[in-house]
Amino acid sequence: MQLNALLTGQPSEVLTRTLELSQAERKALLPDLLAAFKDSSEFIEVEPNTYGARNPLKGQQAATALWAILPASDPLLRKLWIASPTILERVLQDRSLAERKTIALRMIGHQTAWEAIRRMILDGDLEPIKTADYHAGWFRWAGRFRGQSLAERLRTEPEALTELWELLATEGNGDASFAAFDKYVRDEDKWSTALLEMTGTGELDRTRLFDLTLDILARDFAAFRAQWYAALHEAFEPTPDERTTAQSRYARLCGSGLPRTVSFAVKALSLVDKQGTLDGEVALRHLPAAAAGRGAATAKLALKLAGRIADRQPELTGLADEVFEAALTHEASDVRALATARLGVTPDTPAVIETVEYPEPLRPPWHQRETLTIPLQIPDTPAAVAEALSSLLADPDQADLLLAVLDGTHRVAAELKDALKPLVKRATKITNEKYSAAVPKLLATLILGLSGRDVAHPPQVDGWRRPLHHRVTALLEGTAVPVSAATHQGGWLDPVVFVSRMLEHPEAPEDDVADALLRLAPDTRTEALAHADALTGPHADHIRYALGGPPISETGWTALAAARARHPESADPAAALGGEPGPPMTWSAKVGPNAYGLNSLDLDETPEAVSPKAPWLGVLYDGPDPEWLGFTECHEAVSSPYDRDYLEAAVAGNLFFNDVEVGYPVEKAVLPPFLDSPSIPGFPGTMLIATTLVLKRPTASQLGTDAALTLLDQRMLGPRALGEALGVLGPHLIPTRLAPRLSIIANEHPIAVLSTLDTLLPALEPSHRGLFALLELAADLVERGAGAISAETKEWLAGFEGSSKAAKAASRLNR
Repeated sequence: MQLNALLTGQPSEVLTRTLELSQAERKALLPDLLAAFKDSSEFIEVEPNTYGARNPLKGQQAATALWAILPASDPLLRKLWIASPTILERVLQDRSLAERKTIALRMIGHQTAWEAIRRMILDGDLEPIKTADYHAGWFRWAGRFRGQSLAERLRTEPEALTELWELLATEGNGDASFAAFDKYVRDEDKWSTALLEMTGTGELDRTRLFDLTLDILARDFAAFRAQWYAALHEAFEPTPDERTTAQSRYARLCGSGLPRTVSFAVKALSLVDKQGTLDGEVALRHLPAAAAGRGAATAKLALKLAGRIADRQPELTGLADEVFEAALTHEASDVRALATARLGVTPDTPAVIETVEYPEPLRPPWHQRETLTIPLQIPDTPAAVAEALSSLLADPDQADLLLAVLDGTHRVAAELKDALKPLVKRATKITNEKYSAAVPKLLATLILGLSGRDVAHPPQVDGWRRPLHHRVTALLEGTAVPVSAATHQGGWLDPVVFVSRMLEHPEAPEDDVADALLRLAPDTRTEALAHADALTGPHADHIRYALGGPPISETGWTALAAARARHPESADPAAALGGEPGPPMTWSAKVGPNAYGLNSLDLDETPEAVSPKAPWLGVLYDGPDPEWLGFTECHEAVSSPYDRDYLEAAVAGNLFFNDVEVGYPVEKAVLPPFLDSPSIPGFPGTMLIATTLVLKRPTASQLGTDAALTLLDQRMLGPRALGEALGVLGPHLIPTRLAPRLSIIANEHPIAVLSTLDTLLPALEPSHRGLFALLELAADLVERGAGAISAETKEWLAGFEGSSKAAKAASRLNR
């Protein structure tokens, strides 16, 4: 059959004709069908500023035919469009049982596939599937409301009430969980509403479901999902007999790792106690975990319950004392006070805090900084270069490794062909991706080119990628003159080494020289200038000027780069070149709505940087680009190290705006240098560390905490500067998230953290939600002898009234 005759009409008609063909006829059509599908599905500009598939109908027709022809294991099946569940069912019926299972497992997560696959399982035409994707299909099914309540639909869906028990025991993920689904729908469409209704009518076993909620809570599901089961349990309004029967299970839940589950368990035990049916011994054996755990309210409730049991049953006083002893270590002072009062003991006196000074260091001017601290380790064998490139393909955000591997590649380029063979497949995959990131794509191009493959050399571009494109192209062409290769971590180039390279290569390309000038360390410039007297060639005067030599009259790229090297704190390299560098740039920060009405953290420099449209002079490149450049606007690995402030500012803003628990780790571009080679941070760096301390993202907050600890150890971070940076975040700061991070830092630097809090607190409103956490931490530090609060903070504390947790903590701090 001709292809045009096959691909006509509706998808169901195309499938009918395809299924009538023999296996040999289908196989013969496969190459043409694949070509038709690819051509028809190509994303193009169909009209000015309107994009879509070249021929959607033909693409659907070709996809339907391919469903009946491609092997069940072909990965393309995942990408093919499915016209309807009926078509998928017909395709599966045409396959063997083994192929049906393979395709079903691949497609079970597809919107239109689940119902067809489930129908075939119920009919016995397909083996049962019990995967996470299958369970997730129930939530997609429930989301198609169809004018009926969920309970009504469950009653009419075949075998739904049988499968429900297995679904209830599954945690799920993302939107495919009971908690996530019920959060966004009407009451009549909620799973909890349906379950309560059907247990009330006897269609579901109430006792079984009641017990199942406790089973799930004992499994420590994620907190959000576990809370759904706790709420369902309470929605049953358990009878006194049910509570009494379940009390041993409530008691065991006191050891849960989830604070809200522990709270649920202690409250349930308290209700059983009020009924007069509590087994005191069982409760007391499990309450110590609740008394020592997170959450002051839960701990106090556990202590009250233990006290009532001991008062009622004196023979259990020993067990009750264990509950109060566990509370002696609680983080909340009022919990500790209840425990010590009951036990009649004096709490251990905390260790005396040694008085130490924490200066507010200022970053020295550029010419006084020491940057050549850790030499760059260059891979100098083919195997070492291949290993480094492999690591970079997996994680391109390794700035120093990228710079080292470029230098190493130049040294052993002629011997790399065989060593790079294992990387060819990965590199090919990256280059074939339509939207691969810029740095991995360049590395993949380098690998393929040095392996002997024909590759298109990177085009010349502006912006921070320009020197990288130039160096990769030179390596591929065999013309590399790496005079700009970094010598030390952080992207720095030793000026003496640079001058010695230029003595050997006086005619080095302009891009290499400009890149080198923008890496020149402030160290050893005097010595380098002395050696530079012997320089010749077109760049000699520029280099001598950059190192502190006589002025120059030129204004080209290398002249501007030389001006940036000599006056890196100037906002206008062109003016600096003319002898008027102007005042050093300073930074400020603010939080507020952006152009889209969303809150963002903006760090701005004054005076504003002036760009002469040079490729990399510390000004972010804003022009359009057809490829994805990564998540940071300025890539530390290939930009000038003079741009570190810009990078830190960009990452701080990115982290604040995209504060999600799982996200692209942009923090890797800027925080590790504070750990590997500590230095006094500027305003953007301090603002970055402050931002990480209030994030929900664990990797960023851990790196930020480690950076703060390291810099405080070295007396390189000013405690009050950190407090001022936190104050910038103002109403967007979450005290209950910040306090535990500051508490970790306070274990080693209590005096510094008290200074930070003393600066931060007056910048916050007394009504700030969760403020009690910071006040309690400050009060604890004062009581331990970390110092005293300032008069300004005392005046601010006077604004607290009433009996709230914040007011009590403020009163304690203001004693």
